[in-house]
Amino acid sequence: MTPIPARIDPSRLKDAALSLLALPLLGAALPFVVFSFVVCLGSGPGHGDDGDGLIWAFLGIGMLAAPVVTLAVGLAVAFRTRRSGYRLLPATAALSPLMLPAVFSSGVLWR
Repeated sequence: MTPIPARIDPSRLKDAALSLLALPLLGAALPFVVFSFVVCLGSGPGHGDDGDGLIWAFLGIGMLAAPVVTLAVGLAVAFRTRRSGYRLLPATAALSPLMLPAVFSSGVLWR
């Protein structure tokens, strides 16, 4: 008989390290990159401020696209890492898009 392969889960140290790395990357860096990319599309060469309001449309689209992309990527990372056996990383990936707005709205930075 062939032996049943055993599943080896990732170590707790690797899980904790990746979750601490994912928190700022998914919570702060990814929304900023998406917003900056969308705004750069609207303010590229030949798109000066000629009063047509085009840049405001790109600002609005960027402000809507950044949280949507961040939530989608966070949920995708949470599902994929949960299937791989991680314990902390799926929770961190699912909650990271909500951490930056929670910090800003809580008033912790303004004391």
